[in-house]
Amino acid sequence: MYALYKKERTQGQVRYGFASQESLFGCNAGFIPWLLAKGLPAGQAEPCRWHLRVPEALSLHDYPESTLIIDIKPNNREPTLHLSELIDVWGYSANGWTPILLRTYPLFVEDDPEQHDRNDFTVPESDEFDPVYSTLYLQGTVENGAIAGTWNPPRSSPTNSALLWPDALRFFLAAIRDANRALFEQAAQQGAAADGQQRVPIEVW
Repeated sequence: MYALYKKERTQGQVRYGFASQESLFGCNAGFIPWLLAKGLPAGQAEPCRWHLRVPEALSLHDYPESTLIIDIKPNNREPTLHLSELIDVWGYSANGWTPILLRTYPLFVEDDPEQHDRNDFTVPESDEFDPVYSTLYLQGTVENGAIAGTWNPPRSSPTNSALLWPDALRFFLAAIRDANRALFEQAAQQGAAADGQQRVPIEVW
């Protein structure tokens, strides 16, 4: 479902090579809380707004030229290849919970798995889909400069979709606007002053 891949750009192509099966969630082995913990300032408390630029954060912490791939439909009744690369994660940690916003780029969408090797494939560097976003929430938060709680999603049920309270919703809407300025004219104007700022792999505020 989630995997670490090596990523290499050569001659207008991007090559992805399977490295290992991984988890995004969980305080013990999940990449999202692990990366976040690396960037938390001492004493950081709730509410905590944060942003992971995933490939850059991986490169900074022991995984150069790597990325995380999500198999969107791993157990589909009819076999299909639907892989997306995880580009960004935003989170709003408060009141013991963390709703998160995932920004992904689809690499294959409803493709024939017989036509591709999911463990070693290339895509044209310019062949990019528009980003796709999804939300969920985790049982965990930030306390005294460290992650706290399990950082796992709750068990599936008809009523456990991510609840976006006003502060979290405003944060996520601003994140989407800032990440897709070409799609939001107003966001492009508001973000012009930030274009010259240095990018950092892990932001917390």
